[in-house]
Parts: sequence; structure tokens; C-alpha cells
Amino acid sequence: MSNPHIIHLATVAWANGGTLIGADLRGAELSGASLRGADLIGASLRGASLRGADLIGADLIGADLIGADLSGADLSGADLIDANLIDADLSGADLSGASLRGASLRGADLSGADLIGADLSGADLSGASLRDADMSGAKYQEDTLAARIAAAERMDGYTFHLFRLTDGSHKVMAGCRWFTIPEYRAHVAAEYPDTVKARETLDILDFFERRAGA
Repeated sequence: MSNPHIIHLATVAWANGGTLIGADLRGAELSGASLRGADLIGASLRGASLRGADLIGADLIGADLIGADLSGADLSGADLIDANLIDADLSGADLSGASLRGASLRGADLSGADLIGADLSGADLSGASLRDADMSGAKYQEDTLAARIAAAERMDGYTFHLFRLTDGSHKVMAGCRWFTIPEYRAHVAAEYPDTVKARETLDILDFFERRAGA
């Protein structure tokens, strides 16, 4: 059970020049907390509630945010390099200009999130919900995204996203895969040809190809 005074202690410590580096804030109730520019490197915020918190420019490098509730939080310009955000709720969060390089976002809810200009290079987005997320100008691997223009889910729950890049080309994100449509077809032919999974995947790629050409 979270300490009812922890939100006060955390914000007061920060306001008075204290450090929250490596702080143990697991399960803490920090909804609406003002932690703008806070130094939370390596902090444990697993399962914490940070709904609507002000984390603008906060340093969360390597922080443990597994299962944390960051819905509606303002993380614009925050540093989340190598942060663990598995199953975190980031719905409606502002992550514009944030650095999420190498972050684990597996199973995270990013629906409706603002990811404009965010750096997602090397991030793991397997199973993440990107519904209605704005990823324009975001960096992923070596590419810059213009928009997500389609999504589809295979019967096994594996989700595919089609992105248009700023250079006008298109790429498919699925789990850790980041391929052009022809590259994905070659991957299917090499890894699981003549299977039900292959037929279903190729149907999705056909759909994406039509959307890319629309």
C-alpha cells in the first residue's frame, strides 16, 4: 500500500534541491505531482500512479516504470533512455520531444499519446497500443516518421503498423521487425513459408500495400 505522504515528500525533496536518484517509489501515489526537471535516474516507480503528473524535462534514465500509470502525464522533453515501461499506461500522455532510446515499451498503452518529435530509436514497442497516437516527426531506428496510416492484427494477436516516412516511403512495424513491405515478404518466405501464419501475414501486407498506394 502506498504511503499517503509520499507525493508530498517527493515534491518537497525536489523543490528543496534534494535528489530522487535511485529513489524507491514503488506503488507510490504521485498523481498530479509536480516533478518538472526532477532527477529520477534509476528510480523505482514500478506500479506507481503518476496520472497527470508534471514531468516536463525530467531525467528518468534507466528508471523502472513497469506497470506505472502515467496516463495524461506531461513528459515532454523528458529523458527516458533505457527506461523500463513494460505494461505502463501512457494513454493521453505528452511525450513530445522525449528521448525513449532503448526504452522497453512492451505491452504499454500509448493510445492517444503525443509522440511528436520523440526519439524511439532502439525502443521495444512489441505489443504496445498505438491507437490514435500522434507519432509525426518521431524517430524510429534510422527513420523519421510522418504518420501511422494503417494497423492490422493477426489471429495470434501479433499487431502490424504501417508508417509513412518523411521521405514518402513506407515501413512496417511488427514486434521488433521494421521492414519495407518487400522486405517483410522476403522475411515471411524465408522464415515460415506455406503456413497459415504466412498466408495471414501476406494478406495484411497486401492490405498495407493498397493503403500505401492510396
